[in-house]
Amino acid sequence: MTIPADIAAGFQLPRPVLDVRRFGSGHVNDTYAVTTGSGRFLLQRINTRAFAHPDQVMHNIVTVTAHLGATVTDPRRALHLIPTVDGGWWHVDDAGGWWRMYAFIEGSAELEAPVSPAEMRRVGAGLGAFLVQLDTLPADRLFTTIPAFHDEPRYVARLRAAVAADPCGRAAGVADEIAHALAYETASHDFDDPALMPLRVTHNDAKVANVLVDAATGEPLCVVDLDTVQPGLAVNDVGDAIRSGAASAAEDDPDLAHVRFVPELFEAFLTGYLGACGAVLAPGELAHLRHGARMMTLETSLRFLTDHIEGDVYYRIDRAGHNLDRARNQLALLDDIQAHWDWMGGVIARLTDAAR
Repeated sequence: MTIPADIAAGFQLPRPVLDVRRFGSGHVNDTYAVTTGSGRFLLQRINTRAFAHPDQVMHNIVTVTAHLGATVTDPRRALHLIPTVDGGWWHVDDAGGWWRMYAFIEGSAELEAPVSPAEMRRVGAGLGAFLVQLDTLPADRLFTTIPAFHDEPRYVARLRAAVAADPCGRAAGVADEIAHALAYETASHDFDDPALMPLRVTHNDAKVANVLVDAATGEPLCVVDLDTVQPGLAVNDVGDAIRSGAASAAEDDPDLAHVRFVPELFEAFLTGYLGACGAVLAPGELAHLRHGARMMTLETSLRFLTDHIEGDVYYRIDRAGHNLDRARNQLALLDDIQAHWDWMGGVIARLTDAAR
């Protein structure tokens, strides 16, 4: 038997285990589909290089999935952990690898950008439902597993430090991009006031692909990839969904003529989102929805540009200049979001009134 099959045998599965094979296209964790005589399951090895405290990650996931399991009646609308044979929620192998297992959500599909307005509305509805489902779970019950994850002034400081150190001699060649990113430094402080918005249990990596939909109907089922769930701001989840879904091009498209903010996708997302959770959002959150879109696009711009200057040490690249292409792409998207700023405010005001 392969090692993943040996690991799978340590979980409470119906027997026999018929097949274990690689599944999905994720770049962080190792994922395997486990087929048994009566269903499928997902086995995952947590990437402990990305998540230095896997025990805290699993504490958060156990807490969140238990809360969802107690409030969501349809089993396809929440992730369900499978316990180990000794009653735990994770298994540590002889090499120190951390493993967990989920029930497989049959008939589900993952969306990939570019998406249609109907799909973007469903993404919004799915993320809005997730927020409502977790509204009664106090954020202080979770660990902060990635400190300062969305601390934008910190990312500005890291860019300045990378430019000063210039370990690969690349800073002079991207002087325009550095100036472009730093022109948004004031915006990086939009969320500095801790009293501005409540801390919630948030996803913190709310890309379009992390909302599963029904493969037949397209309706949203559940939010997945919960490794980054921790206390955070709802507007950052909104921003990441808009950044990843309301853009006309992939985030690494080097042709900036392709890159633009797509207003109809923004409006579609917020229609679904506010329709699902507008009634529970605080006034400060409603007032800063568009700021979330700007903030998360600024964050990716800063992180990609910093990584390029530092020598591509964080993000995996497929070609020379890949991170620079990403940074230029996100800066172009950021400019177009800013160009639509007043329009976005009008849409939010109209949809907020409708949600109430």
